[in-house]
Amino acid sequence: MEEFEEASKIFNEVMAEIENESEEYWNSLTKDEQLKVFCAVVRRIHKGELQDRGSYRYVLYQTFGFGPEAYAQAQMSGYLSIHNALFDSEEAKYESKNRKV
Repeated sequence: MEEFEEASKIFNEVMAEIENESEEYWNSLTKDEQLKVFCAVVRRIHKGELQDRGSYRYVLYQTFGFGPEAYAQAQMSGYLSIHNALFDSEEAKYESKNRKV
């Protein structure tokens, strides 16, 4: 149990460090640069999620071109929750369209 707690502590510390680095980078950009990055990310999420209807891994690996190292970082940033909410919403639309009355 101690090993698990230690591993969990290290994981959380690393994720916090990564979050701090990404926030520092974001804050180092001008508003114009932030908007360009935001729009590029949203375009990719739109393509991967809504056009391609890809899985979480599909969007990370195929749409963005990341490797497995992105999985936990994106999850800890809230992307898995966004993906699941979009998937659930799209599935509900599909089911209501195809529901037999």
